[in-house]
Formats: sequence, C-alpha cells, structure tokens
Amino acid sequence: MEASQRTLAQEDRREGTSSVAPHAIDAEALGALMRGERRSALRTLMEGYGVSLYRYCYSILGSRTMTDDVHQSVLLQVYEGLGSFSGDSFRPWLYAIAHNRCMDALKVARRYEKRFSMPGQLPDKADESPSTEERIHAAFASTSLTECLGELKYHVRVAVVLRFQEGFSYEEMGRICRERPETLKMRVARSMPVLRKCLEGKGVLR
Repeated sequence: MEASQRTLAQEDRREGTSSVAPHAIDAEALGALMRGERRSALRTLMEGYGVSLYRYCYSILGSRTMTDDVHQSVLLQVYEGLGSFSGDSFRPWLYAIAHNRCMDALKVARRYEKRFSMPGQLPDKADESPSTEERIHAAFASTSLTECLGELKYHVRVAVVLRFQEGFSYEEMGRICRERPETLKMRVARSMPVLRKCLEGKGVLR
C-alpha cells in the first residue's frame, strides 16, 4: 500500500495536472462534440481532468488495482455518455460518474467495508473550526492523510475528499453524491475531530 502511494505521488509530480482553466477545457470539449468528434472530446477531457479523476478514485478506493479498473470503466461510461451530454460544465458530471463507479467497486469488494469503518461513532457535536479545516486542507499534500482517511467510513471519506482534495462546493457535492448539501456539510464537520486527532498523532498537525 505504501509503495503504491509513493508511486502515485511520483506519477502525479511527473505528469502534473492540467494548467488549462476548466472553462477552457469544457469549451474545447463542447466544440468537439458540436462537430461530432466524440473521441476528440474525450481526449480533451482526459487531458484536462484525467489525473485528478484517477487521484480521486485512488483516494477513495486505496488500491491501485481497483482504481485502474474503475478508471477504465469511467472512461468508457464518459465516452458513451458524451453523445447525450447537455450541460455546460463537465467536471461535476465526470466526478458523479467516478463516484458511482467507486461505490459499485466497493459494494463488490465487501472486504473494504471493514477497512473503511471507524470504531465507535463520530462525535455528535460538530467541530467546524476554520483553522482545523485549513490545516486539514493543507495536509492533503502529505501521504499521512491517506492513512487517516482510512479511519473514516466510506461515505464520510467521499465527502472529505471531494471537499478538501477536489475543492467542490457543497452544492456541487450534493449533485455528485445525490445527497443534500447540508448533510454533506455536517458529515465533513463531524470528521474534523477524527482527522485532527489522527494527524496530530502522526505529527502532521500540531
């Protein structure tokens, strides 16, 4: 697992993420679709969002093998769905597909359910201290956070990754997960004490 994390981090540094603004990526992909060039549209989307989509799936699944399989199924579904795409922003749509495929993978591999379960219950009282959220947001640059995320239940982990790693608003997260934004906001807030305690134990937060 640790070796896989190091490899993924190295690939991210080598390949990087697209420096092109999302609206420019979307405009180019929409232009290709209008010309009937689905393969060109898919290539544009994967060049712009492919690395971050893979990173998201890996953050949720924690397995390179599962992530590779899910990533391929996401690519196929995106290609098949481009013909009927009617929006003007691809990023939430892409992440909704990735979210659903990750959920399917975890349902099939039930052995991951125990791994993503956290002993006991999350605190009833939410801790939404801005300083805590800012520090955890910054901690995504550390591989230690991956281990701490493993202490969260799957649905909590998804919310935390979408919010802090991918930077979605709660409204966008609601569309991706098909849940109320308020529910997701509370889920993230209740995870803060758990992540803070874990990261403090690893010396990432002080």
